[in-house]
Amino acid sequence: MSQLHFVIGDPEVCTGCMICVTVCSMHFYKVISPERSRTRVVRLDNGLDFPLFCRNCEDAQCIPACPNGAISRTSKGTVIVNNAKCNGTGACVEACPYFAVHIHPDTRKAIKCIQCGECVRRCPADAIWITTVDELTERDPKGKILGLHEEYSEELYGEEARR
Repeated sequence: MSQLHFVIGDPEVCTGCMICVTVCSMHFYKVISPERSRTRVVRLDNGLDFPLFCRNCEDAQCIPACPNGAISRTSKGTVIVNNAKCNGTGACVEACPYFAVHIHPDTRKAIKCIQCGECVRRCPADAIWITTVDELTERDPKGKILGLHEEYSEELYGEEARR
């Protein structure tokens, strides 16, 4: 398989404006609602804003976790949810190490970023983009962006973040 694409954000560039969250909920559900967005932004006490998206993991734990086979990967590598098969067990939410799968508050079905690119096009700070591991390494050769995600992983993806 070719390199997987994913959306990533630079917490040192992100302003925390939440336009990506708003654009996402509007694009898919025609409402402004963070609970209905397939992305989220986490502001930490140190002033860093982390725009968070599905990373399209090569070993996507959400896929085998789904008891209904509702999560799969497209021919282009994007992890998607089949709403007809999803019954909202939430096993995928628990399995995702990046807390990138959520249960929609109305449909009670899993939702996640599918790399549609709307948030990237609308980010006023150019803080987010669709990339691959190689492209990210070229753009950020010192690994600062993923390093920040790793440094603050407990605040972003740990048990407290899930509550």
